[in-house]
Amino acid sequence: MIYYFVLTFLLFFTSCRVLADPWKTLQQGDQTAQEFLNKADEKKAKAGSHPFYKGHSKESNLKTTDLLGKSQSLVREDPASQMIYESSDARPQVKIDPEKDPLITRAEKIGETPLTAIGGEGTQLVEVQQGGKREIITCEEAGEDSLETCVETLNVKIVRRTIKREKPAHIHLTGCKKSYKSYHPKSCQSLLDVLIGPKRRRAELNITAPFKACLREVLSRRHNGCHRCQTPRSMISTDIPESKIKSVVLKREKHGRRERFPIHGNTNYCSHGHLKGYDLTATVKINYEEESVEVQPDEWVSTCSRLEEKSDLGLCSYASKVCTQGKQTRLIEGIPITRDCWQYTLTYACSYPSQNNCGPLRARGCAQINSSCKQRIGNNCVVYTQTYECKEPPHTTHKITGGQTPFCLDGNCRDQGWEVNNEMMSSLAQLALLKEMQGQFGKGGFFKGETNKCSKQPLSFKDCCGSGKGWGNDLRLSSCSSKEKLLNKRRKKGLCHYIGTYCSKKVLGQCIKKKSTYCCWGSKLLKAFHEQGRPQIGLGWGTPKEPLCRGFTIEEIQRIDFSKLDLREVFEDLMKNFKPGKMQGIGKKVGDRLEVIKKGLIPKAPQQPRQRGSA
Repeated sequence: MIYYFVLTFLLFFTSCRVLADPWKTLQQGDQTAQEFLNKADEKKAKAGSHPFYKGHSKESNLKTTDLLGKSQSLVREDPASQMIYESSDARPQVKIDPEKDPLITRAEKIGETPLTAIGGEGTQLVEVQQGGKREIITCEEAGEDSLETCVETLNVKIVRRTIKREKPAHIHLTGCKKSYKSYHPKSCQSLLDVLIGPKRRRAELNITAPFKACLREVLSRRHNGCHRCQTPRSMISTDIPESKIKSVVLKREKHGRRERFPIHGNTNYCSHGHLKGYDLTATVKINYEEESVEVQPDEWVSTCSRLEEKSDLGLCSYASKVCTQGKQTRLIEGIPITRDCWQYTLTYACSYPSQNNCGPLRARGCAQINSSCKQRIGNNCVVYTQTYECKEPPHTTHKITGGQTPFCLDGNCRDQGWEVNNEMMSSLAQLALLKEMQGQFGKGGFFKGETNKCSKQPLSFKDCCGSGKGWGNDLRLSSCSSKEKLLNKRRKKGLCHYIGTYCSKKVLGQCIKKKSTYCCWGSKLLKAFHEQGRPQIGLGWGTPKEPLCRGFTIEEIQRIDFSKLDLREVFEDLMKNFKPGKMQGIGKKVGDRLEVIKKGLIPKAPQQPRQRGSA
């Protein structure tokens, strides 16, 4: 088995080298293979003797001059040799006369007129000119991006709150008698009575009603002058409107070891118990309510969620963001609010899925004769139906006519050429796949992909991913990184597989930066092989944060059924390297060479998978 494995491995690399120009060097490839076989024999000889080997026979030491005599003596002694001699002597001798023997003479006549000998008199070979078959085939192709818009509208909220506050206020009351018999009216009578009246022992004294009455008096009453005494007056040092005051209290304060109400000054009484004069000050606590107006952080209400979801799936890209309601001042809850922009209109460039199956028709050399829009979004056609005319080139065939029916049913017993068809193109695609394996052993797997990422910022509407359709010519790409520019070029060429999009940066719970992830290869062929080979063996793509762009292992390659690969999308690229005239009659050779190479990688099976019948 080890010799078989070594031989298969060497044949695989030899075949891959030969395939660089397989049609001119088949003989050279066979010669190279023979040289490797000879080397394998040398390796076998160096490996040692066979486990059942028992040494050389004694006849191996005979010299050339002794061989004839030794063989004759063995013949005389060997019963089998004697039987052969006797049989030869007893066999009748047959003489063939080349001039008269009927077998030879008839063969000469057939060689002179083979058609008459096969089909009788009148049988002849004629040329048939065939103009080729004409087909009208339709296919589907992606069109322009659809420009779809949405809006983001600024919503400013005003929150009003009633806040309970406490603030000190100072009271100053003064007055004196006008005469001994008549007294000057007292200022803030009710408040004065509370301040100079008896007080119970409690922590605080509620003086809300007299305080408000005094406050009204202070604000509205005009005092008259006094000739002989001080004019009674009252003072309250506070700027709180009466309507906002909820309560006014006189709180006890500590003075040494005792507590007392904070009332200072003096009062004088006459013998009759009437108040002669007073000069009092006090500090009170005013409990009041104040309304607070708070402008909430700006909130943008968007109608773009559907388009943003399509953008995360790689179906839309950012096109433009324009302020459509500019700077102005608006009254919100009675509060003037000024903003530079109140509404943005966002434009997305979105693509729509299509079969994109026109490439094989162009690869066959078919000519496009018509085009119609299959799906339209607004003024843009997003999917086209293309019509192609495919013609086979005219060619000459030969046909046997007349006489009796020849042994070939269709009469075409001469022209057995291999015509260009989809089977040959499939073989070429698979052959190119196997050629890519050359030199990849021990390098971390076959057809390894490269991870590529691009970023976009929803708030600023900056997009370094784009849709891959001419978007790279946009001036906005100039601010993107070199890796993002390279990814855009690869996507335009159809070399990348989209994995997904994830949020890479959040601020206060809002995503301000996203990243889209792709796996890219050097050719469409390798991308198509991964996209169709991975599902066969259950190999996924990972996640957008942790993509799985690795290559296939040898065991995974062996589990992939090459006959189930639909590689039509790469036919057009293959035809750029192989001219149609050069490919005439090589389909069968390609298929044979493909099978030889596949046997070196794929284990033997009871039945080899057949090639696809059509593309």
